[in-house]
Amino acid sequence: MKLWIKIVLLNVGIGISLGTLIGLAVRDVVTKSLRDELTNQGISIARNLSDRIADSLLLNDLYTVQAAVKDVSEKERDVEYIYVSDNDGRPYAHTFVNGYPPDLLRWNPLTNKSRTIQLLETEKGYIRDIGIKVFEGMTPELHIGLKEERIAQTLNRIRNLIVTLTAVVIIIGTILSFYLSKIITKPLYTLVEFTHNLSRGDFGKQIAIGTKDEVGELADTFNNLSQELQLYRERTEESYKQMLRTEKLTALGRLSAGLAHEIRNPLTSIKVLFQTFKDNPALTKEDMRVVISAADQMDDLLAKFLKFARSDEFILSNVYINPIIKQGVNLIQFQLKNHSIDVDLQLTKLPLIRADRALIQQALLNLVLNAVEAMPDGGVLTLASGVEADHISITVKDTGRGISAGIQDKVFDPFFTTKEDGTGLGLSIVYNIINLHNGNVGFESDERGTSFHITLPLGT
Repeated sequence: MKLWIKIVLLNVGIGISLGTLIGLAVRDVVTKSLRDELTNQGISIARNLSDRIADSLLLNDLYTVQAAVKDVSEKERDVEYIYVSDNDGRPYAHTFVNGYPPDLLRWNPLTNKSRTIQLLETEKGYIRDIGIKVFEGMTPELHIGLKEERIAQTLNRIRNLIVTLTAVVIIIGTILSFYLSKIITKPLYTLVEFTHNLSRGDFGKQIAIGTKDEVGELADTFNNLSQELQLYRERTEESYKQMLRTEKLTALGRLSAGLAHEIRNPLTSIKVLFQTFKDNPALTKEDMRVVISAADQMDDLLAKFLKFARSDEFILSNVYINPIIKQGVNLIQFQLKNHSIDVDLQLTKLPLIRADRALIQQALLNLVLNAVEAMPDGGVLTLASGVEADHISITVKDTGRGISAGIQDKVFDPFFTTKEDGTGLGLSIVYNIINLHNGNVGFESDERGTSFHITLPLGT
C-alpha cells in the first residue's frame, strides 16, 4: 500500500475516532444534564399540583382533583400521565384514557419515603416516574410520568450534528492530507528510486532534495553512500584487475616452457637451412617454403600467446565457446605431450553467447592447466560442452588424484593454494569471471578425478 494512502487512511481514522469519542462524551453530558433538568421540572410540577389538590383531596372532591390533574397534563408537554391515590392506596384520579393499568401501584411505590424517582421502560419509551406524598405521614400519593422524548430528540439532533461535522472534517482532512502526503512522499519516492538505482550498481550519482528535515538528511546520507560505493567499486575493480594481471602472468609463465619448446622446432629448421645457405648461397624454392612455413608457425603461436596476454578489460561480444576451448588445448600442447595426457573433446554445436572472449579463455585455461597439473603421470583430459534449457554448459574433467574433502570448501577462496609456487588466485579468478558473466561454476571431486562445471546464460 502506498504511503500517501496510509496517511489519508490514518487521518480518516483519526477523524472518525475523534468524532465518535466526542459524540459519546457529549451524549453522556447532555443526557445527564437534560435528565437532571427534566427531574427538577417534574418535582416542581408535582409539588405545585400537590399543593393545588391537597384541600380537594381531603374533602373528597374528585371533580376538582380530576380537573386539576387534567389541566396540568394538558399544559405540560413532557407529562405522559398523572395519577393520585387515596387514603386506601387505590388510584383516585388519573389521566389514563382507557383506565389505569392493573399494576400501576407497583411501578414506583413510595413505601416510607416522601419522594421517589424511577426510570420506567414502556412501550412508548422511557418514562421518568416522580412520586411524592401529598401529605406527610399520610397514604395519598401523587405520581407524574415525564416522557424522555425531548431528550431523545435532542440527542438525535446532536448526533446528526456531530456526524455531519465529522463527515465535513473527514472530507476536508482527506483532501488536505492527500495534498500534504503528496508533498511529503514525493521526495521519499525520489529516494526510493535512487536506492533502486544504487541496488542496480548505479553508483556515484547524487540526489537533489532541498528540504532541511529528516528526509533531506537522509538524502545527504545516500549521496555520501553513493560516492563511497563508487570509490569502493573503483578500488575493487582496480584490485581485481591487478589480481587478473597477476594470474595471467602466472598462466603465461606456466605456458612459456611449452611455447619455448614449440618455437624451438621451426627455429631449428630455419637454422639448418641458413647453415646450408652459408656454404651454398643458392636456396631452392622448397627451402624457401620451409623457411616461410616455419616463420608462419612461430608467428601463429606467438599471436595466440600475445592475444591471450593482451586484454584485461571487460568487453562483451558475440562469441562461440567451442573455438575458445580448442584454442586453449592448442596452447598447452607441449604440457599434454610432456605428461602423456590424452584429450577427449566432447563438443556439441553451441549458439552464440554474449561474453568477454579473453576472460572466458583465461578461465578455461586456468581450469585446463590445473587439470594437467593434477595428472603428472598421465591420464585423460575431457572437455565437453552442451546446451541445457536457457544456458550452455562447459565441463573440464581430469583423472587425477582429486581434491581432498577437507579443502573443497576453500578452493575458490582468494590466495588459498596447496602449491609451493602457487598464487592462490587461479580458481578465485575463474569464479569471479564466471560470476561476472552471470553464470555459475562448481565441481565434483573424488579419488577418480575432478570435474569442473560451468554454466553461462544464453541471450544478450
